[in-house]
Amino acid sequence: MSHTKFKKINHKDPQMEFDQKEETPFNLPEQKGTNKKTLTVYIAAGVISISSLIFGYANYQATYFKDAEIKKLKSDLEEANTKLLRIDSLENQVKELETSLAKKTATKVEPKKEVKKIVPTKKAAKKTKIQAGKAKEKKLLKK
Repeated sequence: MSHTKFKKINHKDPQMEFDQKEETPFNLPEQKGTNKKTLTVYIAAGVISISSLIFGYANYQATYFKDAEIKKLKSDLEEANTKLLRIDSLENQVKELETSLAKKTATKVEPKKEVKKIVPTKKAAKKTKIQAGKAKEKKLLKK
């Protein structure tokens, strides 16, 4: 097995430094210590953003449920209105039937029953007088 030897790069080589500078398209600034004020601003902005997202989602959910509740109430109202219309039509039918029944009873002539007066005959009148006289006699006898 042959081992390849790696060539050490000489960092002091001026040509090498020139090549590295040419290849980098931009210069990266050195990182400074983070400013505490900037960090707190970023954290506050993040908290505000997250809380606004949560609030927006909660508002959306509330609106969605309100819309669903409104739709349900509208359908309940429509059902109640149809029931009321049905009741009104039934009441009108009942009134019409009552008026037609009243007209029928008013136009229908009931035959009047003639009450015949019974005129007692002479024999019957005598019998009642005789019976009344006998009743008086019995009362007198009892006394």
